[in-house]
Amino acid sequence: MNHKVVNRRIYIAGALCLLAALALIVKLSSLHFSHRILLAQTKKSSVKRGAIKDSGGYILATSIEMHSLFANPREITNPDETAGRLSPLLGIGKEQLARSLSRKGRGFVWIRRKLDSARADEIRRMNLKGLYFRREYKRVYPHDSLAANAIGFVGADNEGLEGIEYKYNGLLSGADTDPEGGGALEGATITLTIDRYIQHLAEQAIAETVRRHRANQGTVVVLQVKTGRILAMARYPTFNPNLYFQFTPFDWRNFAVIDTFEPGSTIKIFALAALLESVPGILGQYFQCNGHIDIADRTINCTHTHGRVGIRDIIRHSCNVGIIQAMRQVRNARYRELLSRFGFGRVTDAGLPGEAEGILRPTSQWSAVSKYSLSIGHEMSATAIQMAAAFGAIANRGVYMIPSIVESVTSAEGAVLHRFQPRSRGRVIRRDFSLVLMDMMRAVVLSGTGVQAASLIFAVVGKTGTSRKADMRGGGYTDRVIASFVGIAPYEDPEVCIMVVVDDPADRQSGGEIAAPVVGRIVDRVLTRLGVTGRRYRAALPARTRRLESRVSSGRMPDMRGMSVAQALAALSEITRTRPIPFDLSGSGSVYSQDPAPGASLAGAERISIRFSEE
Repeated sequence: MNHKVVNRRIYIAGALCLLAALALIVKLSSLHFSHRILLAQTKKSSVKRGAIKDSGGYILATSIEMHSLFANPREITNPDETAGRLSPLLGIGKEQLARSLSRKGRGFVWIRRKLDSARADEIRRMNLKGLYFRREYKRVYPHDSLAANAIGFVGADNEGLEGIEYKYNGLLSGADTDPEGGGALEGATITLTIDRYIQHLAEQAIAETVRRHRANQGTVVVLQVKTGRILAMARYPTFNPNLYFQFTPFDWRNFAVIDTFEPGSTIKIFALAALLESVPGILGQYFQCNGHIDIADRTINCTHTHGRVGIRDIIRHSCNVGIIQAMRQVRNARYRELLSRFGFGRVTDAGLPGEAEGILRPTSQWSAVSKYSLSIGHEMSATAIQMAAAFGAIANRGVYMIPSIVESVTSAEGAVLHRFQPRSRGRVIRRDFSLVLMDMMRAVVLSGTGVQAASLIFAVVGKTGTSRKADMRGGGYTDRVIASFVGIAPYEDPEVCIMVVVDDPADRQSGGEIAAPVVGRIVDRVLTRLGVTGRRYRAALPARTRRLESRVSSGRMPDMRGMSVAQALAALSEITRTRPIPFDLSGSGSVYSQDPAPGASLAGAERISIRFSEE
């Protein structure tokens, strides 16, 4: 090949590249130094952000058109004069404005964003050279702080920064409904499962409780049992998203999904679930509580010295010693598998950002004490939404429903892009076991640690929890506490699960004293709002129990046929109070058959067997 030809081609190609580069530099320079540069409307600022509504269609967040003022300093010949005329209208100091308008090296300077139409029109009438307006939208929250920690807020550029606004920013801003960038003018509308009335009740109740007990923070989650809909998610302290910049990041937090805590004695219900699955005769067993118990190299204390206790007493009085003794019969792997089944150690996928998965370590990392610590709610952590969903599964006769906060998504044209459908993880516990757990929790509210959650209209069941907060510096635990209570109502046909958590109350009171009254304060109005009527706890139970006592005292087996699970357990508890006869229950519904037969002598009886049937 001729080297002269090759070199000539190289020189020609180089010259062409140089000419193209020079042409590009000239074009860029002309754009950069133009005195008439105006930034075109960006898609971000020109698209109206979609609304957020509650389940009834009431607007919780919307966008209104505003006018943002900017300047091209290169076109302004007298910055001081222009600043002097603008200053009174904008509320900005004349000197500060003059400095902004004097930046001759820049072709674009924001002056004041999101002005209302009246002030924008007044500035336009001044006909000042070098000033221009850009259409933008201002996010407005008509109910101020209502559901603020769930909804979140947007920043100055109309981009979601927290909560629903952040999680579904693509839908609300139109980016996800217009993936090809064809020019969407309005984002999608998101309707939440939250009911603004129930939300307001929950916010009032938790705010009053946190203030009274001088707590760090608190939350209430109201979950619809059969569907998983989140009807309320309240937190105090809260903030006003219209003025979010006046509050701290701590105020913005959604405690119910972001913060985890050791659940304490509320977890005893799940320990009992493991016992029901692993130990067939557990309901007939008794244990001795002397106020403390030694496990490996640790001593675990109880709230009181309860003496001889059955499972019903352990749950009603939240006895640490009793549940620890019982849990000796459950294998580590079996207990952890059950906790995992109920959703601990993983996110619920409720549709909220930043959800924590909590802590549930594999059994390979457990010590000799871990199973017993876990049975009283230590060595693990959970969120309020995890707890609500887990107890909701018990209330739903053993079927776990995934919590959800989004009811529907609708495009600007009215097309339904998404509609709520209940999602389930399937059955996590047998139906008859869930009924036994519900009966145990009914005793907590009737005569145990949760009596302050009781309602005059509806039968409430629940479980209290009080756990000491970990010492993050020195290890171990402090004397500060997390007080919690989970309530379910109505007992006969559960509609709602209400989880209350109060973080670090100054008076160090228990969940039964602090959190249970929150449920008692709102449960009637919540159920009435949902149209639940006529479901009152039947008065036949006390009368039947009184007749039963006389029969038991005669040493004969009472006639239990037709009794509910709650009535049967009350009867068996009365029998075993004086005669430690083990018993077992099977089926669901009402008592269908019994052994020994009605009227039979209890002397020498080795076991009592009760069979339930729905028929």
